[in-house]
Formats: sequence, C-alpha cells, structure tokens
Amino acid sequence: MRRTLKIGDKLPVFLAPMAGYTDYAFRKICFECGVSYAVSEMVSSVALSYGDKKTRSISKSSGDSGIQLFGHNLECYKKALEELNQRNDFLWYDLNFGCPAPKIVKNHDGSYLLTDLKMLGEIVKTVKKYSNKPVSAKMRLGFNEKEHYLDIARTIEEAGADFITVHGRTRKMFYSGEADWEAIYKIRDAVTIPVIGNGDIKDAKTAKRILNEELVDGIAIGRGAIGNPFIFSEIASLPVPDKKEIIIRHFKYMCETKDECVAVNQFKKHLIKYLNNSPEAKKLRTELQTIQSIEAMKQKIDILF
Repeated sequence: MRRTLKIGDKLPVFLAPMAGYTDYAFRKICFECGVSYAVSEMVSSVALSYGDKKTRSISKSSGDSGIQLFGHNLECYKKALEELNQRNDFLWYDLNFGCPAPKIVKNHDGSYLLTDLKMLGEIVKTVKKYSNKPVSAKMRLGFNEKEHYLDIARTIEEAGADFITVHGRTRKMFYSGEADWEAIYKIRDAVTIPVIGNGDIKDAKTAKRILNEELVDGIAIGRGAIGNPFIFSEIASLPVPDKKEIIIRHFKYMCETKDECVAVNQFKKHLIKYLNNSPEAKKLRTELQTIQSIEAMKQKIDILF
C-alpha cells in the first residue's frame, strides 16, 4: 500500500528536476500533458539569500511544483526561506543531495553531502524548522559505492523530511549503467516516510508496472520526459495531445519567460529531442546553428511538423 504524500492526493507521478531542462516552460507543458507534480531546476540557496534576480527567475513556479534548493550554508537557507515562505506559487521545498556535476561537488554541495551525513541532516533540520511548507530531499545511493544508502535515507527521515526521492545510481555513475531499483525498494522498507523512485523510467508501461506493484510510493521521470512529455498522458491514461501543438506551446512559453536569444537557443536542444533522434535530428543540429530569431524558429517548427 502506498504511503500518503503531504503535498496532495494526485497520482504520485513527478517530473524530476533537471538543470537546463525543467524550467517554468517545460514544467507547464508537462502539466498540460498530465504530470501530477514537478520540481524546478536546482536553485542556489546562497544566491537566493542575496536576492539575485536571475536566480529568482529560475525559481518562478506555478501550481503543483516544488522548488529545489542546493547549498550547505545554513544561514543562507534561513535567509532564502524568509522570502520564499511568502510565496504561494509552489507546494513544497526539495533539497538537492544528488547532483553529480563536478562544479557542484567541488563546492561541497549536491551529492558531496552524501559523504557528510552530519551536515546533510543539519540542512534538512534547518529547512524543516524555518519552512512553512512540506520538505523533501533528493538523494543518490552513495558517492562512490552503494554502501551507506540506508543510513543516508534514515538520516533524512530523522531530520524531519516529509518524503524522499531516490535516484538509483551513485554519484560515481553519473547517468551511466542501470538504476538499481532493488536498492530503492530496500530504502522504502527501511523508512516510514514516502519514497519516490527515480531512474530509467523511459516508457508508460514501465511506469505503470512500478506504480501497480506499490513497492514505492511514487515515481519521478527525468530524461525519459525530455522530448516526450506525452509519457505523462499515457501514464495517466489521458488522450495524448497533438505533438505539433505541444511543441508550439512549449516554445511560446519559453518566449514569454526568457529573452529572445535565450529562448531560441535553449529551445534548440528540446526541438532535437522532440524528433527522438530520427535521421532528421542529425541534419537539424547543423541547420539550427543559423536560427537566431523567434520567427525563424517558428518557421522551422512549421516545416518539421
């Protein structure tokens, strides 16, 4: 039997946070395709504490989303929460203990904190103490090896988190190899708070099987949704939206929230993914280099689809 999430009673299907992908526009598209919950790109608690305008724009949210924070300075978390707690455009805080990026790890953030459970626990306790919303944490199975993942999960639970999302890889693996779902199931058995499983869910059939087995309390899909937000329609047994209409709206939302140059250039990687690595995608990579305006991008979308 699945455990109840404090953020709502919808089908426990999440869009996992991905830097450079799960911005406001893509989350909005995934909601339109049927996802229940989504998590923002990771946001620096340090930058938020200093009122950085760019960081504030990254944290722009809506509806059933969580804002993912990273960092290890407790005072910065407190200060960031003073402002964030006044907002009502998101449901919960998610803490990043899983990012494997070298620049994040070098700064003792993200998955580095899997090696410092004392600090990890203090971060969860601090955010839980000063938050007016539920708090979750995103973890991996360890830094180099899968040795202490039960201790990591128990530390997160004991520090007060309301639920955990587990990516079934270590930091050392980055995104290679296969996600270890047996380890995720062991974590679920070892704690009493809800556990969301993440890793290698690439199609609706796999997603539905995991949900039906109820060995975890929900699922999070990351890379499997890039270029394929329709996976959420299929999981929820909803009509699948027209692909061209979704692509047009996705680009429209990006243009509404970003400068023209940024919107056009950032949408290029999404457009290639929408082509699902077809022969056209290889040719498109070269053609997209010449596109620098909104109108040119709209024309290209119209031609392609």
